[in-house]
Amino acid sequence: MRKESEKQGASSWAEGAISILSVLENRSRPVDRILLLPEAKREEKNILRLLKLAKAQSIPVFMSDREFFDRVTTGHTHGGVIACVGDRAMLSPDEVFQRGDGFVFLLCGVEDPFNFGASIRSFYAAGAGGMILSPRNWMSAAGVVIRSSAGTSEAFPCAVYDDPNDLIRSARNAGYRVVCASEEGATDLFRADLTKPVFLIVGGEKRGISKEFLQNADLKIRIPYGRRFAGSLTASSAAGICAFEVLRVNREG
Repeated sequence: MRKESEKQGASSWAEGAISILSVLENRSRPVDRILLLPEAKREEKNILRLLKLAKAQSIPVFMSDREFFDRVTTGHTHGGVIACVGDRAMLSPDEVFQRGDGFVFLLCGVEDPFNFGASIRSFYAAGAGGMILSPRNWMSAAGVVIRSSAGTSEAFPCAVYDDPNDLIRSARNAGYRVVCASEEGATDLFRADLTKPVFLIVGGEKRGISKEFLQNADLKIRIPYGRRFAGSLTASSAAGICAFEVLRVNREG
C-alpha cells in the first residue's frame, strides 16, 4: 500500500469492485486492464458483474500478486480487484448545464481528496445532475476520489472551467442562478429561494470560493449554526446540508 504522504497524489488505479463498476457502467474513463488477487471472491455479485462488463468492453483481466497491489493502492478495501484507468471524460460547461436537470454544482478550493470525494457523494445522493470542476481538482487521484465518493464521481456529466466569468455566463445563459455558500452578506440557508435551476458553489474550509464567483453571485447563502461556533464545517458537511436543502425546496415546491 502506498505511503500516507502519497495518498493525495495522482493515481491511475481505481480500487474495489464498486469503484470499477461505476467506471465501466458510466464509461467515464478508459480502462487499460483489470487485476485480481488469487483470493478475490470471484463469485461475489459485484465482481461477477465487473467481469461480465470487462468482457463485453474487451478489457483484459489478469491475475496479480499482493506485492504489486500494496505498491499501487491507497487503501485496504479494494477486495482484491483494481483497474488501471485513464483521465475522467469531460464535456463542456455548456453541455453540463444543458444536461444538469436544473441542479449543477461546483466544488471550489477543496484541498483534501477524501473531502472532495465525500462532497461529490452528497451531491449525488441529493439529486444533483451535473458537476463543474475548477482547473485544480482531484480527479487525477482516481484511487481516493472514486472510492471516497462511492463511485459517484463517475456518474455525473462533468466539465472543467477555464475562466470563472465565462462559466458564470454559461450558467446564466442556460437559465441557472449562481448561488454561493458564504458567510458575508448571505441569506439564511433555510429561508433562501433555492428553486431550480440552481448552480450551487461550495468552497473548502481554507481557500474557499474565489472572489469572481462571490462578486457575481445571484444569491449567497449561509448555514445557520445551533450554537455559537467560531469554526467552519468541512466541505463535505456543507455540501450535504446545502444540497439536501435544494432537494427539499424543490420537492415541496
